[in-house]
Amino acid sequence: MDNSLTSITLIVGLIFFIVGLLFKMFPPKKINSIYGYRTSSSMRNLDTWTVANKYSAGLMIFEGIGMTIIGILILMFSGIGTIGTGISVGFVILFVILLIVLTEKHLNNLFDKDGNRKIT
Repeated sequence: MDNSLTSITLIVGLIFFIVGLLFKMFPPKKINSIYGYRTSSSMRNLDTWTVANKYSAGLMIFEGIGMTIIGILILMFSGIGTIGTGISVGFVILFVILLIVLTEKHLNNLFDKDGNRKIT
């Protein structure tokens, strides 16, 4: 195994997967400052909090699997050195941004700016 940072995608993917499973099995029941998907839109009320944490947990599991697979593929080409590190870091940043953007979009589709459910 390459000892450079090329394995970062694999490691972060496994972390995302494990954290997503933990959030799925033990979702935060109350809005808190320690545990859960914490943004201003997710913390508006208990309904937005519950929806955001449930959605982001599923997304983290999915992204964790994706990053783990990508990490394994990058490690298979361990001779790519610095390029592999750049690719790994790029994928981690991309998946973190996707987690936030997709969860916020999901909340915006379901709730108005005050945290009330939209009537469909």
